[in-house]
Amino acid sequence: MDIQLRKIHFVQEFLRLDNEQLIAKLEDILTSEKRNFMSQA
Repeated sequence: MDIQLRKIHFVQEFLRLDNEQLIAKLEDILTSEKRNFMSQA
């Protein structure tokens, strides 16, 4: 599966989420990983 298709599937699953705690946790992970990625660049 290519990266664009993986991103589409991820977003579709994210939009189906109904659990606010899980959404918050995913937001935290994304923020943390973006921060780590930017510090390596």
